[in-house]
Amino acid sequence: MPIKTPAENSRIATLQTIDFKRLMDRDVTEQKKLLELSIKDGFFYLDLQGPTTGKILEDKATVVRVMEWYFALPEGEKMKDDRGSHTHGYKPPGTFTGYKKGSRDCYETLKHSEVLPGAVKARSELFESFIGLSHFVTKNAPRESLRRIVLARPSSIRRASSGRQTFQHDACPSPLPQQGLDDGMGYNKHTDIGSITLLFTEQWGLQLQRPGSSEWEFVAPRDGHAIINIGDSLRFLSGKLFSSCLHRVIPVAADEDRYSIAYFLRPENAAHLEDTEGRRIKAGEWHDQKYAMFGESHEKQAMSNMLTGGMEKVPVTA
Repeated sequence: MPIKTPAENSRIATLQTIDFKRLMDRDVTEQKKLLELSIKDGFFYLDLQGPTTGKILEDKATVVRVMEWYFALPEGEKMKDDRGSHTHGYKPPGTFTGYKKGSRDCYETLKHSEVLPGAVKARSELFESFIGLSHFVTKNAPRESLRRIVLARPSSIRRASSGRQTFQHDACPSPLPQQGLDDGMGYNKHTDIGSITLLFTEQWGLQLQRPGSSEWEFVAPRDGHAIINIGDSLRFLSGKLFSSCLHRVIPVAADEDRYSIAYFLRPENAAHLEDTEGRRIKAGEWHDQKYAMFGESHEKQAMSNMLTGGMEKVPVTA
């Protein structure tokens, strides 16, 4: 089945591209470009075509096929991997809010941080290799390239040492209670919690809202590339110099299942941040509080700047 694309009048983001190989070669021009994009947009493509990272692109296609098989398993089988945790295990649809007011999400995820879920242990070599390469990409390239900006705040680099791989499937085979398919699909607007997100997707649906703008723009999938965005934790650790860009996922076509793979690099739980309200808070606390906010009602989310990382104004009430 051909991949569905947005309507002709949809806005498409013109994201710039960073070359991973040049970063690893400590190319000064590429490092400067990365710093500028981290400050201005917080979103860009990362070109991974090359001898160092070519395997991650090869493995990605195989991982997607395995996840298609996994998410097609009966609900009861997948629920065996439900750990009731924000960091690992299975999350069923309807746990968080959807992108439309009053709706719940229509996606399921499988998260891996330390132990592979039982259903995919047979492919442990594939997953461990893919996760290891994802960690290598997110940690090592920014480590050298962002050092000049965060030199006075070295914890933002040193403590960004743990990560989580998330596999996501967007689709609802039947409507959730009291909501239709079109209202439920998607992922509500938010900024990411951690330091850096590495995202692979072959399909449309991801939208971003540039800092200072109210327009939503689609992010085009691009072969040989990952999509990178800065998260709250790195923004806070940079003294709010970097941008943690708002984004969401919306359905392009109700009859298309969408698969994506994300690797979230985050600081150690004990690392201290200054959050959106100027509170001094541990990274682990920010992580848990924000994840809890994903499950609250749209009304409660709108009264806080936690979900949007302070990148969107909270309405003033009388």
